Amino acid sequence: MVFSAVMLVIQFQQTATARELTPVAVEITTHLGDQQTFFEGDVISFLLSLDRDSYVYLFYVDAGANVIQIYPNQQSGSHFYEKGFYMPIPPLQTSFEFKIKPPFGREALFAFASDNAAIKLDGRLLDNGLRLIDEPFDNLENRFRRQSSSAFGFSSLNLVSRSRQILKAE
Repeated sequence: MVFSAVMLVIQFQQTATARELTPVAVEITTHLGDQQTFFEGDVISFLLSLDRDSYVYLFYVDAGANVIQIYPNQQSGSHFYEKGFYMPIPPLQTSFEFKIKPPFGREALFAFASDNAAIKLDGRLLDNGLRLIDEPFDNLENRFRRQSSSAFGFSSLNLVSRSRQILKAE
């Protein structure tokens, strides 16, 4: 009898932790396409497409391994996006620009799509309205999966940033 009760608890825990999330296909690129090198002062626009209506969260990991939440931010409106077409990030109606600055090197943009509009991460607000995240990036994907109720998607884009002085020397 005790054995059966233990089996039920184990089965319940497995069911509760193994819930399935509906996948959200996320495509992300820049206004210049994928695999681009950007130089100091360049302004980047990202283009995002989803196959399901979702809330979008964008994080930039710079060459210094700083994790910066670029969307939603202090200047953005809703971060809800409808499926089926490419949307510019930042939206055209905002005054926000994403400009390349030091440190330079290999960088990446990570896009998360979720059915949860209220995923909040600890960090400090920067002067430009973005948030420097305190949490290591390796934790973010699992955190977004756990906090999504029924749908989740993820995509990344690798970039290279360089100083303009390197361009002049070449």
